[in-house]
Amino acid sequence: MADPAAAAGQDQGLNRTNLTAAKEARKRAELDAQLLANRIALLKQEEEKAWAKINETRRRAQEITTQHSQNQQKFIAKEQFYKEKWDSIRQAQAQNTYQRDQAKEMRAQTRNLLLEDKKNGVKQSKLESQDNLAQKKEREASERQANNDRGQMIKMQKLEAKRRLENERKQKLEQFHEDYEGRIGEEEMLRERTQALVAAMEKEEMELIQRLQNTQTVQRNAYEELEQALGHTSQQISTSVREKGGKGGPPGGPQMQLAG
Repeated sequence: MADPAAAAGQDQGLNRTNLTAAKEARKRAELDAQLLANRIALLKQEEEKAWAKINETRRRAQEITTQHSQNQQKFIAKEQFYKEKWDSIRQAQAQNTYQRDQAKEMRAQTRNLLLEDKKNGVKQSKLESQDNLAQKKEREASERQANNDRGQMIKMQKLEAKRRLENERKQKLEQFHEDYEGRIGEEEMLRERTQALVAAMEKEEMELIQRLQNTQTVQRNAYEELEQALGHTSQQISTSVREKGGKGGPPGGPQMQLAG
């Protein structure tokens, strides 16, 4: 027959071995779970980064499309303005030409009447002299009118060229100002977004740290409870063995079942 004390010692050693193996298995399982959680978190982070980049790209494409449409509308409006202005100038030129032609025709009619009178009148010489004088005056008036028209046209062309240059300079300044303001606005927007992102990340980091601390506290309490339970169980086993040994219990009595 085996020694009861030796058998009890073997059972207690086996229980310790089983407890140690259980602890190691539990630790390995916890480590695997932690590694998996880390990988899942990294995957979620990469997915969030990808969607953020996609949304930012879409937003930028929409802004570029809107800006291009606005610039195109401005260009069309400017082209229409210059077209209307040029049409107005050409219409004024055509009106002046028509008026000169009408005046010329009237002068021609008047001249023809004078010539007819000269042919039929007794004062042919005087009428011819007057006609010559009238023609001379007409030529002079026509030359003066032509010179005046040329001067007016040159003046209008100079004014139009000056106005066009001034408009171009003004447009360039406005465009430069708009571009500068746009860049400033974009930089401010990016700065605000970056600040907001940093604040959110800091908040998330604090929450993760707090949750980790809470988890560690719970884990530490669980370990303490387990250690207390194991110590209490060991104490009960030792006390029971001593009591049985003191009372001279039967050698072949039932064995104590240990809590796993």
